[in-house]
Amino acid sequence: MITSKRLFTLYQVISAAFCSIVVISNILSAKMVALPFFDFSIPAGLIAYPLTFLLSDLVTEIYGPKRAKLMIYIALGMSLLSFLLIQGVVLLPTSDSSQQTAFVSVMGASNLRIFSSLIAYTTSQIVAIYIYTLIKRKTHLKSLWLRCNGSTWVSQIVDTFMIDILFLYWGLGMAITEVLPIMLFSYIYKAFFSVASTPLFYLSVYLVRGKRAKPNILKTQQGESNG
Repeated sequence: MITSKRLFTLYQVISAAFCSIVVISNILSAKMVALPFFDFSIPAGLIAYPLTFLLSDLVTEIYGPKRAKLMIYIALGMSLLSFLLIQGVVLLPTSDSSQQTAFVSVMGASNLRIFSSLIAYTTSQIVAIYIYTLIKRKTHLKSLWLRCNGSTWVSQIVDTFMIDILFLYWGLGMAITEVLPIMLFSYIYKAFFSVASTPLFYLSVYLVRGKRAKPNILKTQQGESNG
């Protein structure tokens, strides 16, 4: 239970931002971005997606793992809903065939890509929460940087491996020699993003907690530590 109205409102805002980024990242992934100095492309959704781990870490730190998991499941539901709505619109008749072709090519994501993305998303986010909570318990609330980065580094191995193996290797039939460079670049980018955003994470935790809010937050975490 969140005892502070300010903290509850903030949780709603963070959850809304988290869900939006997850849904938008899936849509943006329809575009492949050609990388300079590299002989392969990456989905555009990869650019914004690491923000979700920053937000899930923040919720885990402030509100506990139970609230973080709830946020993840809500975003999963919103992703499925957006996919169904888009597929429904694709099936609607149109008066302009060229417009329909363009819409389908951009928004008509394959079932395989959506399936791969959502499986990797859910698994990696749950792993991130588990690792974050484990490090927090082992360090006795110390080393904020370690649980923030450590949980992301481990969970992103799961995320990167699952999405690239399921979609690129197994689904599209790409050779493993083609998949590995994409996988390596994706993981390095996510890990670098985590390190670079650590000061922002520290600032966010400091601003949210404050001296007055800290006791309530700790009480909330203790009550939800088994979530």
